[in-house]
Amino acid sequence: MTRLTLGLVVLCMSAPVAAGQAPIAELKVMPEKSVFKNSVWHKPIVIKSHADAAKHFDKDAQETIAKSVDFKKQIVLVFAWQGSGGDKLVYKILESFPEQIPFSLKPGVTDDIRSHSRVFALRSNVRWSVNAPK
Repeated sequence: MTRLTLGLVVLCMSAPVAAGQAPIAELKVMPEKSVFKNSVWHKPIVIKSHADAAKHFDKDAQETIAKSVDFKKQIVLVFAWQGSGGDKLVYKILESFPEQIPFSLKPGVTDDIRSHSRVFALRSNVRWSVNAPK
């Protein structure tokens, strides 16, 4: 009986992952340089369709997004900013349903100014937030 219960728990926990329903996935694409104009890390671009993606990505990146993202079930967040070369954008997946994902920036300490971008696909029911500077 214990093995059956344990087996059911493992199956239930792995079912969303097996079905490709991860709450967040990073996309290895680079947005066009225009997204860096007037951009700040705590105001990501929210993309909800292929037409929106065409405004911010070149043709190759659009193809990658089309293969990776189902806009009926997912959205894309594009974080773009200029800052220290040591800047790191981090996030946590909080245990809840739907999941909650807060993003924050760990600022670098170097004085060099670099362009940074991170692109994420999130399930559309995931709640996300940005811990903006005060």
